[in-house]
Amino acid sequence: MSDNENAIKILLVLYALYCSIVIGVAWDEIYYHKIGKINLNYLLSFGLVEENFDQKYRYSTLYWSFGSLLSQSVPEKYNIEVNHIINTIFGLMVVVGCYQIVKKIFNKTIAKTSSLFLLLLPFFFGHLAINNKDVIVTFAHVWIVYYLIKYIIKNHNFKRRLFLISKISILSALGTGIQLLFLGSLMPLVIIFFSVLFFSKKLRSTEIILDFSIYIIFFYFVLILFWVDTHSNILVLPFSYFMETLSLKVGWPYNLVGGEYTFSNDVSSMYLLTNYLYKLPEFIIFLYFITFPILIYKHRRLKELFKNFNIKIMLIIILLVYPNLILIFINYSIYDGIRLFLWAVPYLTIIPAITVYCILNEKKIIFSLAKIVLIFLFIFHLFNFIKITPYHYTFLNYLSGDVEKRYKKFENDYWSTSLKELILSSNLSNKKISYTVCGVNPAVAKIYMSQKYKNVEYTDVSQASYIIMTNRTLYSDENQSISNCFDKYDYKNVAEVKRNGLILSAIKKLK
Repeated sequence: MSDNENAIKILLVLYALYCSIVIGVAWDEIYYHKIGKINLNYLLSFGLVEENFDQKYRYSTLYWSFGSLLSQSVPEKYNIEVNHIINTIFGLMVVVGCYQIVKKIFNKTIAKTSSLFLLLLPFFFGHLAINNKDVIVTFAHVWIVYYLIKYIIKNHNFKRRLFLISKISILSALGTGIQLLFLGSLMPLVIIFFSVLFFSKKLRSTEIILDFSIYIIFFYFVLILFWVDTHSNILVLPFSYFMETLSLKVGWPYNLVGGEYTFSNDVSSMYLLTNYLYKLPEFIIFLYFITFPILIYKHRRLKELFKNFNIKIMLIIILLVYPNLILIFINYSIYDGIRLFLWAVPYLTIIPAITVYCILNEKKIIFSLAKIVLIFLFIFHLFNFIKITPYHYTFLNYLSGDVEKRYKKFENDYWSTSLKELILSSNLSNKKISYTVCGVNPAVAKIYMSQKYKNVEYTDVSQASYIIMTNRTLYSDENQSISNCFDKYDYKNVAEVKRNGLILSAIKKLK
């Protein structure tokens, strides 16, 4: 590994940590910090200290309890920053996991390219610090894939298998505890995994059944240990809560996707593809556009270089297509862009990385032209990537049209993390300030309003002088349609946060 590569990696890690510190509090961060602390107190007191929290039955809080344990080792005023750093570290480990997977199935060069592309995906990088649900689910998913590959390769020794099974069990419990439907995201992996085992005949059926039984027991133990609401009946309540979760309509109830408003429980089967089209970097879209002809042209050489190349490509495609099948067959609330499918994003970068590998190893003029276009688009993306610091998840590419109208395409700052910059840089009246909000968490707005101004009051829109908002979707009772906060309250901005010409959040004068 060259010194230049090490320097780039260090810079990217430092940049990620910087973003984690300067970015504001996300919409529901405080809630999950609270349930982590409540759960940790319960566990450390062996069940003697118990406090209820909303929808407690939905979570086995292994990750949040761990985060609470670490954050309590520093002064309380730094808790948000510490939790951001912890989350960022786990997010960076997703990148490491992606590298390890691709190195196993292809080579180091493709692995380096794929992991770099993943880190530069704005809708992945932008969630690292603030998303303490989907990033951890992605971490669990990627490392489960890696350890399943190791299990298939090195499954002749029982002690080694047992060590791998324990890791996979803990990761499964981690992901399921955060999202009870996490196991559903593993279905393609389970089918592929057992197919390989049975057809390879490296293990006897009895050994496979024994290993799977150990996995189930260890997974269930770790899951239940941190799922305190099931402790009164660990054989019935987990399954009861799981069935209850299937019928819940959780999250934000409305969507704005590609300029179309919909209800979150009635999304189009094109939902993910539309998000990818407008939110992927231009250079990734270019690589996907030229992938098919290049893979056909280089097919024979790739088959010589990589054993079972066709099967590996097919499996990657299955992992990418599977989330779209979920949208078609399961009526579950989908909102906030790609974040609920963040676990599928690492596999999105593998095929473009293979395409780059092919381009760089060819000297024909058509490949030279592709290199020039790729370099130009890559530098162009880096420039835009840095310009939107630290709100990378709000990124929209230039296919999304006129910058000033992009707020009508997607909900941009749906985490409302720009409130910190918005409020602390504002200059409102020195008198008593009455304010309301639209599309942001009032508790988060209160944190920063109290820091900036001495005399503030949160009230309803009829009494407020100012309204703090992002372009979140909302339902209008007047015309019975879905709109967004910016359009509903079309008043003068007295403060705003803007990146790449797009207004992310604003304070508007009502009176």
